[in-house]
Amino acid sequence: MTQPIHCEVAVIGAGVVGVATALWLRRQGYQVLLLEREGVASGASYGNAGTLAPYGVMPIAQPSLLKAIPSLLFSPGSPFVINWKRLPRLMPWLLRFLNECRVSRCESNTQALAWILQRTYSGYAPLLEDSPQANQHLRHNGCLYLYGSEASFAGAQAAIELRRSLGIAQQELSAAEVDQLEPNLAGRAVAGLLFPDSSHMDDPRAFIEALAAPLVAEGALQAATVIDIQRQAAGLYLTCAEGATYRADRVVVCGGAWSAALAQQVGDRIPLDTERGYHIEFDLPEALLDRPCCPVESAFYMTPMAGRLRVAGTVELGSIKDPANPARFDYLERHARRVLGLTAPVARRWLGFRPSLPDSLPVIGPSPNEPRLIYAFGHQHLGLTLAGATGQLVAECVAGNAPRWLDSFSVQRF
Repeated sequence: MTQPIHCEVAVIGAGVVGVATALWLRRQGYQVLLLEREGVASGASYGNAGTLAPYGVMPIAQPSLLKAIPSLLFSPGSPFVINWKRLPRLMPWLLRFLNECRVSRCESNTQALAWILQRTYSGYAPLLEDSPQANQHLRHNGCLYLYGSEASFAGAQAAIELRRSLGIAQQELSAAEVDQLEPNLAGRAVAGLLFPDSSHMDDPRAFIEALAAPLVAEGALQAATVIDIQRQAAGLYLTCAEGATYRADRVVVCGGAWSAALAQQVGDRIPLDTERGYHIEFDLPEALLDRPCCPVESAFYMTPMAGRLRVAGTVELGSIKDPANPARFDYLERHARRVLGLTAPVARRWLGFRPSLPDSLPVIGPSPNEPRLIYAFGHQHLGLTLAGATGQLVAECVAGNAPRWLDSFSVQRF
C-alpha cells in the first residue's frame, strides 16, 4: 500500500485565494502543497472582471433591495435572475439572504468588509515583490461607475456617504468630467463616481499564473481532486479521486463553490451557494476604455484587457449542473453594444461559479470542529480583491495571532 504524501500544510484549490494563501504560508516557512484538480486560475478566478475593488464594502444584501426584489426577479431585463426550477433547493439560502437585508445586519456586514478591504494592497504587496511578472499585469487607473439618470445618482448618495464615512476614496463627477475621462462613453451618463484607488489586470489568469510560478517551480502544485477528509491523531488525511493520499498537519480549504461539501465532512454545515457569473469578450485592436467602467443600472463591468474588452457581470442563482443560460450572454452583449457602440463580434463566452454566502462575507478561519482545518472561501464578487488579504489572515491564523475582528468571518456565525 502506497504511503500518504506528507506535508505541513495542504491548500485545497488553486484559484487566486488558494495561490495567495499558499504563498503567504510559504513566506512564513511552512512546507506547502497546493492541490488543484484543473489548474491554476481555472474557475471564477479566470473569468472575473479583473478588478481590485477596495471600495467594495457594500454587501449584496441591503435594506433597499427588499423593495426592488419584485422587479429584479420578474423583469425580463433584470441583471438578477433565478432558475425557478431550483427554487426549492435555493429557498434556505434565500431566506438567510433576506434576513441579512435588515439594517442592523447590513451595517455589521459592511463594517466587516471594511476591515478586510483595508488589507487589499498590503495583502498583495509582499507577493508582488516576489513576482515582478505579476506586477506587470496591474493597471492603476481607478474604476468608474456610470449613472444613466439623475434618479439613479440620487439613489446612490446613501452608499456614497457611507463609503465616505469609512474613509474610502471616491470622486463624484459631472457628465462632462465623465466624457473627458472616457471619451468613448460620451453622452452615456449624467454623472459618475471614480474610485481612484482601484486597479485592474490586463489578464487575470496570467496575473495569477505569474504569482503561482514559485510554487510550480518548486513542485508544490499537485494535480489532485480531494474527495475525502479523515481526521486522525497523526494528521488530516486527504483522499483524492486520482488515487493519491496526503497527510497534512493542517489543511486550508480554498475550493470556492465546492468547499461546503468538504466542510460538511467534519460536521460544519455552511450555507454556501453559487452565483453563476457570465462574461463575454470582444477582441479589439485598440482599447476603447482606460479603466473598468460599470453602468450601474445594468450591473456589469466593462474591463479593458490585453487585446480585448471583457464584459462581466449579472447574477443568476441556479445550480452548478445547469447549462449556460443564453439570455445572460444576450443581456451582456445587448447592453455593452448600447453603451459603447460596439460592432465587433463576440469572440468568447464564459460561465463560472462565484461561491456566495447570504451575508456577502467569506468564511475565513478554523473549523470549530477541527482546529487543524482552516477555511478560506465564499468571497462572492471580491475573490480577486481579497486574495492577498485572505492569505495573510490564514497565515496569521496558523501562527495564532489573527486579529479579533476576524471572528466576523468565522463559520460559527451560522
